[in-house]
Amino acid sequence: MTSCPVCDSHELAEAVGRILIVGFEGTEFSELESLITGIRPAGLIFFKRNYPETDGPSSLRRLITAAQDMAQSCLGRRLFVAIDHEGGTVQRLPAPYVSLPSAQDAGAQSLGNALELAAKAGRELAATGFNFNLAPVLDVASPVSTIMGTRCFSDNPERVADYGRAVMEGYRNSGVLTCGKHFPGLGAALIDPHHELPTVEIDHRRLMEVDLEPFRELVENGLGAVMTTHALYPVLDDMNPATFSSHIVEILKKEMMFGGAVVTDDLEMGAVVKNYPMGEAAVSAVQAGHDLALVCRRATYVEECAKALASAALSGQISEARLADAHERSSRLYENLESIWPEKSRLDVWFEELQG
Repeated sequence: MTSCPVCDSHELAEAVGRILIVGFEGTEFSELESLITGIRPAGLIFFKRNYPETDGPSSLRRLITAAQDMAQSCLGRRLFVAIDHEGGTVQRLPAPYVSLPSAQDAGAQSLGNALELAAKAGRELAATGFNFNLAPVLDVASPVSTIMGTRCFSDNPERVADYGRAVMEGYRNSGVLTCGKHFPGLGAALIDPHHELPTVEIDHRRLMEVDLEPFRELVENGLGAVMTTHALYPVLDDMNPATFSSHIVEILKKEMMFGGAVVTDDLEMGAVVKNYPMGEAAVSAVQAGHDLALVCRRATYVEECAKALASAALSGQISEARLADAHERSSRLYENLESIWPEKSRLDVWFEELQG
């Protein structure tokens, strides 16, 4: 992968790339070099498979540093370096990184403890090179659903908002951006979108007064990014899942006055790949108002999305205004990052503490 398949200019490649946060298969810099020069992405996302077995934290830090150096040289900008670092069952980094409790367990402790743990985890992430944590989960637990398991703070929306805000502030204090998820709320889903497309059958009152409340609270308190979910909400849009629903995205952007970046969940999840062609999914998500699209593993899917987005931009299927809005919102997120990112000397101290 040396160039965007249909991007015949740097401008088009940049316009398309700045929409994508992409994953990769292994632990080799050659994979990242190919992605950075070929796709020109907004960022990279890491999983357990990307954690080097030998000299883990140091090797991971060198890998991320090399990727950022190449991005600065080739793209003239910093990359978002993202990870899902929720705690409990969703934590990608092993010891010596702090083992975080699940949201459910954290929600049973004090707010101060939640903030302190997030700040400690944030220092470890930042010291390694991560600047974007795809957390906190703002879904409100429901007695009729178990798919979120221990990933929800509570079944009380105010409590979810309080703990979500503490986590957001803890990471921000350590220089790490956060992303609230899964809008408009996955707590009542009966099917896991990792595998199939769920239909969330809840009434309008439950949605407005319960599921949306934590998002509303954190948006008002400066949340910079929100992730939607691959689920159908008939009470809002009986045709399109949130990922492809302009109406659902407009609730966030217009009714809640959210000025940050709207992010898709991983487009490689079963709810999408079993029902939509990958390139078409990326285009539809951007048309619906998403500013950043996650394609988390396969190089063929990354290429397919880049190709489809470039074709849609060239044909006007994705308007210049929509692209401009997406770029403005992701740029705002970059600006937020620049304002909180720690100095290298502090990061070095934090990395020494991580290594013990």
